[in-house]
Amino acid sequence: MRRSFPMTEDGGTPDTDPDHIDPAGDLADYIESNEVNIQLSEDQNPEDLREFIQHIEDSDQPADPGTNAAVRIARTMLDDVDNE
Repeated sequence: MRRSFPMTEDGGTPDTDPDHIDPAGDLADYIESNEVNIQLSEDQNPEDLREFIQHIEDSDQPADPGTNAAVRIARTMLDDVDNE
């Protein structure tokens, strides 16, 4: 998985900058921990999530932290679908 984090104004990255707040990343951490059970609804197609992930991975543009979190959440949801 390609992960790209933009630099902050003072040169730090989200992983090393203590002033960086990443609520989307925190939500992805929470979902990945399996402390909460989220799943696709019956009318949602897992292929849409796979296409979204593939689109982000194939992009030449750096992904922002929110996009990275969305990919992590999508992967977690697909893991649940694949394990059923």
